[in-house]
Amino acid sequence: MKRPLYCLILLLLWQGSAAAQDKSAILLGINDGISVQQYFGDLQQKYQGLASYLSRVLKKPVHFESSQTLGRAASNLGKMRYDLMFVKPSNVAAKAIRDDKYALVATCKGQLNTVFIVAKNSSIKKPEDIRGKRIAMPAPQSLMAQAAMATLRDMGIDPAKQNIQHARLQEAVVYMVAQGFADVGVVNPVLAKDWAKQGGTILFKSKNLPLWSVIASPSMSQDDVAKVRKALVTLGDTEEGRKVLAQIGVKGFILGNPDDYVNMLTWMHK
Repeated sequence: MKRPLYCLILLLLWQGSAAAQDKSAILLGINDGISVQQYFGDLQQKYQGLASYLSRVLKKPVHFESSQTLGRAASNLGKMRYDLMFVKPSNVAAKAIRDDKYALVATCKGQLNTVFIVAKNSSIKKPEDIRGKRIAMPAPQSLMAQAAMATLRDMGIDPAKQNIQHARLQEAVVYMVAQGFADVGVVNPVLAKDWAKQGGTILFKSKNLPLWSVIASPSMSQDDVAKVRKALVTLGDTEEGRKVLAQIGVKGFILGNPDDYVNMLTWMHK
């Protein structure tokens, strides 16, 4: 086993075991999605400020651990491993809210869609032109892929009859379109914006989807949930809070509607 991977495993196990040994501690799960691979040092720098901030709010230790695959994140949520979880894939949060009775603490500010991109010189000019074309998407279980499938269905295009190729990382989807291995790509808004800056074309977007969120286990007290909710919604009011937001790459938090997440699942899987 390579040393960096070995160290990563040890450190993640230490984070989880520390929370387990301290009964008053809060375990904060993190899932940054599967668009890019991240390493422990990056995650430590990115989320330590948030954990420390919440620790002061709750007046108890807050440890965090990363579940970097969707399957592991969903499994840990189902096992009630986490007291809190910051989760980017909205479908993972939605399933925990619907099936495991997690509470929606707060939703990130902003707008989320799944975006269909094509090359600058593509002959595909309108959404219906993608019928029968080669479409590259992220992994089938990802939010972007599931929302794209539902969008195709609503357009009257049967996904099962299309030439769809899946890639684990969304950067690979961009590469496939850029190199001509796919006619259309499905990516998140951040990568779509970068694609447009480089001269690529954004063909169309799905309907709006609920954005990233923080959710809380049903075992967490309502008082603690309320404290965390208030702390997140007011993060942008202080210099320290704005620094935390910048570290985790979030504009701010708002009071979200859990029904938006559950309704999204219904739409994607009807």
